[in-house]
Amino acid sequence: MAGVDPLPAAALAGLSVIALILARRVRALAGELADLRERVDGLATRLETAEDDVAGALERTEVAEIVLLDKGLADEEDLEAARRRSDDASAAALARDDLN
Repeated sequence: MAGVDPLPAAALAGLSVIALILARRVRALAGELADLRERVDGLATRLETAEDDVAGALERTEVAEIVLLDKGLADEEDLEAARRRSDDASAAALARDDLN
């Protein structure tokens, strides 16, 4: 009976170990990918909610402007000045966020 050549057997054993290590790593990465997918889905839901909130706020702002104009409590210049102040405050807040 002929003996088994130790070099090919050792190479096969080494490749088997590498294959097992890679398979475990692939499973771990697949799990991480599933976790990330869940997080992205959650963020997408939160973003949609925020977009809906912004759209609602914009609609309420437009209605308030119309009411102010109709009641004669403000004119276009007053509203434009208020918009500028709001835009300036938003820009300042964004600049602060950029610094952090």
